Amino acid sequence: MEARVLSLRVRVLKLEEVDEESKSKIMGLEQRFVSREAQLGRAEAELHQPAKRFEEAEGELIGYVLDAYDEGFRDALAQVVCVHSRMDITPFTVSNLVENRQIVPRVLP
Repeated sequence: MEARVLSLRVRVLKLEEVDEESKSKIMGLEQRFVSREAQLGRAEAELHQPAKRFEEAEGELIGYVLDAYDEGFRDALAQVVCVHSRMDITPFTVSNLVENRQIVPRVLP
């Protein structure tokens, strides 16, 4: 009977060792999992950065183009005033257009 108890105690000690090793492995896996999740979060954030930078650059470019268009229109009006100094240029804006020989507001989509 004592031999059986001793055998069972030895087996319990071995199982406790295996249990400790398993706990240690699980903790290591949990730490790796948390680390990988953080790494994934950073990678996802980096994926969105180029799209955001593109949208910002696109907005800037549109602003430059509109400014250049407006400046060119004002320069053209200044040339008209040079040739026709008494001409009233107030009805002329960059947002109007000519239809059937009439100046009309441009309808934007």
